[in-house]
Amino acid sequence: MKLDIRYRMHFRYSEPVRESQNEVRVRPRDDETQRVVSFRLTNEPPTKVLSAFDYWGTAVEQVGVRIAHTALELTAETSVDTLPRPAPPPDTPVEALADPDFRARHFEFLDPSPHVDWQTGDSVAARAAAATHSARSVPDLLAAVVAEVRGALRYESGATDIGVSLEELLAGGAGVCQDFAHLAIGMLRSVGVPARYVSGYLFAADETAAGDETAEMVSVQTHAWIEAAVPGAGWCAFDPTNGGTVGERHVVIGCARDYGDVPPVRGVFMGGATAEVEAEVVIGKRPAVEPAPSPGARSWPRAVTQGPPLGSRPQQHQQQQQ
Repeated sequence: MKLDIRYRMHFRYSEPVRESQNEVRVRPRDDETQRVVSFRLTNEPPTKVLSAFDYWGTAVEQVGVRIAHTALELTAETSVDTLPRPAPPPDTPVEALADPDFRARHFEFLDPSPHVDWQTGDSVAARAAAATHSARSVPDLLAAVVAEVRGALRYESGATDIGVSLEELLAGGAGVCQDFAHLAIGMLRSVGVPARYVSGYLFAADETAAGDETAEMVSVQTHAWIEAAVPGAGWCAFDPTNGGTVGERHVVIGCARDYGDVPPVRGVFMGGATAEVEAEVVIGKRPAVEPAPSPGARSWPRAVTQGPPLGSRPQQHQQQQQ
């Protein structure tokens, strides 16, 4: 599928801020199931943008504004081609998950992480164990966990805040896509399945449904789903928010332990202002016969550069976009 994606973020400050520094993770990755044709990030006020990859392999644009400003607008424009994703082998035995080499290769996705934490015997682990006790294959185990999450949560915008624990999430019984993903990851890890959080875009008017096959353009927000490591098959994707398959309508930005590793925007600003943010993602199908690329479009550099993380300083305020 050929898709054009426009992601606009507009930060407004109640009074001029002296400086703002942001890390932006909105550019899709290149892999065997998707190819970035072009990508451009524009910003107002205009400033130099530094491009890099983080520890998890996600593309990061570092945007720093060092003049007084009352607003910051970032617009990312991407053209991407996607392909169907393969399904996991149906007969992979559950016992294969215990292989020491397999576990060693995926240790970062087996342990608790800041947004995916559980304790042995708590309700997360107990529900996962009960849901999967009769599973004989890894695909059966994965399907059982996704079904358990969908039975435990209903989709409700605004029901949770960033940082809600899995226990609180289960007690509340409602959440958004990142909550469905976090709970599924926690349940999978608790029963020995390496699982990771996927940040990206979904070309669907309703993220709780499998997708509107007739839509030509939709206005949405970023989406989240999961990938589980299957012995002998690699990473296999599942969307617990809607229970549908992950395919050509899903566009991956990055994969990591949880939301905290791949937020679309994370940053700080200097001053005493309060900040408001508006964000919108518009996705449309691209014609099969494409025009010549625009002069401003650019390809992502293949060289990997690694910079230090943003630190904290006095009078800084965090701004983070879901």
